[in-house]
Amino acid sequence: MEKEIWIAIIWVIWSIIIASWTFYLNKREERKIAWKNAKYEKYKELLRAISDTAIKDNNLDKASKKFSEESNTICLVASQEVISALMNLHNHIKPSNKMNFNSATHDYLLKKLMLEIRKDIWLTNKDNEKTFDFHLMW
Repeated sequence: MEKEIWIAIIWVIWSIIIASWTFYLNKREERKIAWKNAKYEKYKELLRAISDTAIKDNNLDKASKKFSEESNTICLVASQEVISALMNLHNHIKPSNKMNFNSATHDYLLKKLMLEIRKDIWLTNKDNEKTFDFHLMW
């Protein structure tokens, strides 16, 4: 009889361990998904702000302010690679660099930013920088 009791105790302990581990893994996955969704929303706002600066009929001052706000807060969720790509783009488009602005460089820096954002939200790791094409549309 004692052997059956030990087997039952071991099974109970093992069941508790398995249930706890499963609960932990599920919660961890839920947190990852919530974090990915939070990043996605912030990136969506950033891209909306960037897009607003490209639309000719928009109030440029208002659009620039929104872009600045989104750029300054994106560091709360963005990876270092995204922040670096955003800063490179900003350095190229800022008013003090007006004389050195180049559309091809702008599009390249914007493409780099998009590729880094896509990596950061785990969208894909199969993007090919050489064939990936992105530019603002208006």
